[in-house]
Amino acid sequence: MIRSLLLVFVLFAAIGSARAQSLEIADRGTTKTYTAAQLLANKAMRTLQIVDPVYKRPMSYRVLAMADLLSDLKIGNDDYVQARAVDNFSVAIPAALLKADAFLAIESPTVPWPKLPGGSNTTAGPFYIVWQHRPGTDISSEYWAYHLAALTVTDSPAKRWPGLAVGAEVPATDRIHRGLDRFVAVCMACHRFAGAGEGTQGPDLARPMNPVDYFQPAALRKLLRDPKSVRDWPEQKMPAFGEESLSDTDIDAIMAWLAYKAGKR
Repeated sequence: MIRSLLLVFVLFAAIGSARAQSLEIADRGTTKTYTAAQLLANKAMRTLQIVDPVYKRPMSYRVLAMADLLSDLKIGNDDYVQARAVDNFSVAIPAALLKADAFLAIESPTVPWPKLPGGSNTTAGPFYIVWQHRPGTDISSEYWAYHLAALTVTDSPAKRWPGLAVGAEVPATDRIHRGLDRFVAVCMACHRFAGAGEGTQGPDLARPMNPVDYFQPAALRKLLRDPKSVRDWPEQKMPAFGEESLSDTDIDAIMAWLAYKAGKR
């Protein structure tokens, strides 16, 4: 009995420690860490009300604009910011987009947010990237990164992993370029491609085979739109993507990029 109680205590202590961690923010030369209390005390904090696609309801947050949070970092025009969560979820976000439209929501320990939908025992806090949409901007559903642990300035994914890039022979107007952009924004948070990327939630999409090699086009479109409509199993993690987060045009563009990379083997 004592051993069981000790294990329970250790488990809850580990969970509490993970949720109470500081947020690490780094560029190529400096690293800073902040606690929730430090950020909540920042004079630039404000209240933001949004319709939250994670909570699927209107929410009100105390936030700090990413432009203010990242103001002391050295960030190039083409740089990205790698956002990492405590569970190793990792997504690369264009730094210019992050600074223009994103906010860091900070959860107050005295006024916790609701539990995440789907039977979760945790909130999205203590650090969560939230967004205000501008017409004409692409805010991937993967950019709403919660349980955030770190923000790190990096090169663009195509520069970090040249194998992702589209060759100069492909016209700039070709949808293959759009496919690479959407693959990076939507898919690379969970998947790698021929080893490129940081995703660990799903399989590598080039090794040992590219999806275009074993899916008929109609089936691959269905898989990208709603994975459970093609195959389902208890541990499946890939969500369905609505038209608002991944259009049919974008699905076709991702498929075109996958086919292009398959043809380059």
